[in-house]
Amino acid sequence: MLISSDRPDTPPGEQPAIASACGKVILLGEHSVVYGEPALAVPLLPLRLSVVLSDPSADRWRALAEASDGSGADDPVPTGPLEEAPTMPFSGDAMATQAMLVAVGSTLDREPQPPLRIDLDPDAPEEAHAAVSRALGTAARALGVPVPLPLRIAVRTGGLRSGMGTSAALGVAMSRALLAWHGRALDERVVLAAAEAVERLFHGNPSGIDHTVSALERPLWFVKGQAPEPLAGMMDLTLVLLPRQSARSTVHIVSGVRDRLAESPAMIRTIAEMGRFARLGREAWTDGDLPGLARAMNAHQESLDRLGVVNQDDKDGIAAALQAGARAAKITGAGWGGTLLALVDSEEAGQAVRLAWGEDALLFRTG
Repeated sequence: MLISSDRPDTPPGEQPAIASACGKVILLGEHSVVYGEPALAVPLLPLRLSVVLSDPSADRWRALAEASDGSGADDPVPTGPLEEAPTMPFSGDAMATQAMLVAVGSTLDREPQPPLRIDLDPDAPEEAHAAVSRALGTAARALGVPVPLPLRIAVRTGGLRSGMGTSAALGVAMSRALLAWHGRALDERVVLAAAEAVERLFHGNPSGIDHTVSALERPLWFVKGQAPEPLAGMMDLTLVLLPRQSARSTVHIVSGVRDRLAESPAMIRTIAEMGRFARLGREAWTDGDLPGLARAMNAHQESLDRLGVVNQDDKDGIAAALQAGARAAKITGAGWGGTLLALVDSEEAGQAVRLAWGEDALLFRTG
């Protein structure tokens, strides 16, 4: 979805390509969805990752316009970013103006600027710059478009954390922004394919649920390898999220589950059991049966624990939510200290869970 922005990193006049994508919350089916079992997920519409693509040379044109008194409008201009240039006022004399521009060009020749500038959230980890650069190249190749250089790319996660589909939202938003930059239509299938390529870059062999929910922005019934089934007419749910950063990478956690399944084939029954809980949860949600949905979510959490993706911090947080009055509480996403999810009866009950979880907890409704 294209958006407008009043952020300082997208000043008027640059005409950047701006796009965003929402996160996701898996109600039922994380991990088991990788093995062909169904999953139930909803878009996290209040939290959106944004991508802004702009030409760094736009800074040059704006600075020149601000510095000029207008008399040298037809004079030649330098060909690099102006932020490295000396600050000199323009005079009305054309020769003096041209001499200043030659000096600016010399400065730029000595101190060239990188063709790609990446601007991230202040708290972004060091490896995030490389991840964004790789996502940009991967999305461009999948879309069949060149990476426009020189380029400035600004990414804001919008509050998304582990378990909320951050990399999927990056793939969707990046693909939308590149299509907009090149003047191409925002074809849903094209965006999904490019976002999947970005997900494979980060997660190897993902189920596909994350980027599909992010792109379609609708509650989904999802089975790997099948067309997603958008869900309509479902009762609104009141949920509480505790955003946290997982202690392990998603790839590490998923590969650990695969290794444990290989070592103990009997654990495949746990995967099948999780699929059954997902089906029961969908049936309950369709029927407006909140207690039934809560039972399915709690049972699914017990199965996740048996898979070995739940750490003590997860268990403590889940216990705190249930004690505060949540109907159900579980990890959402890969686990191991990532985001927690609670299902509550009402906003009042949700505030009680927020109080137990702390000021970082978020309350939202699916409708």
